[in-house]
Amino acid sequence: MSPRIAAVPDPVTPAYDERLAELLDETSPQVRRARIEAGTRPVLPALEPLLPDGRLPKGVVVEALDHGLLLATAAGPAAASESHWTAIIGWPDAGLAAARAYGLPWERTLVADDPGDHWAEVASVLADACETIILKPTGRPAPRQLARLEQRLRTTGTTILTPTIWPGTAELRLTVSGSAWAGLGEGYGALQHRTVTARCTGRGRARRPREARLLLPDEQGRVSAAAPAFADAGPGAVGVAAMA
Repeated sequence: MSPRIAAVPDPVTPAYDERLAELLDETSPQVRRARIEAGTRPVLPALEPLLPDGRLPKGVVVEALDHGLLLATAAGPAAASESHWTAIIGWPDAGLAAARAYGLPWERTLVADDPGDHWAEVASVLADACETIILKPTGRPAPRQLARLEQRLRTTGTTILTPTIWPGTAELRLTVSGSAWAGLGEGYGALQHRTVTARCTGRGRARRPREARLLLPDEQGRVSAAAPAFADAGPGAVGVAAMA
């Protein structure tokens, strides 16, 4: 009995073509960009080189361990959308004037100065109304309470920015180094701008550290890109330690 030889099917069929087109479409730069934008929010242009994909991730906790960098990071999403709301919890001296200079609108900012031991519950409730929450914890919550809050962020897409080390799981950590003010002479002058090197580390795509040199604030009280070298800081530059 002679063996039967079956014909090899031609893979180039209409269904094959359609699936190939779908795969190419799913991996196209436009589709990938749309997915990134769906899971993130825009930041101020000067901060784009610092963050993965140049945007702030949704539904996570971000440690921003510098006051000015935190406010500038919060200002970007708020400035990009007139429907964006921000809450400030447990941080009465956050500095609303500085926040407004960076671009955070007062009219869309909620403030809960003293939530006491209930800061996690307050944050969970405000996550329904606010896309960004600036939160300074006033104590360490129970593990179950903390897990509920982090799950609430993932559900609502709200991002928490905190100026302290987060007791749970943080996605990103933003820090500054080499801080130097310019504008002071020998006993005279006024502070003009602060030059810093900002650094971003974290989980996932943020495992590769990113750095950006910034004027934080610049001469207008905003954030902008700085010159590449500290030698360009100009006359009258003084280290931040000397200003303490």
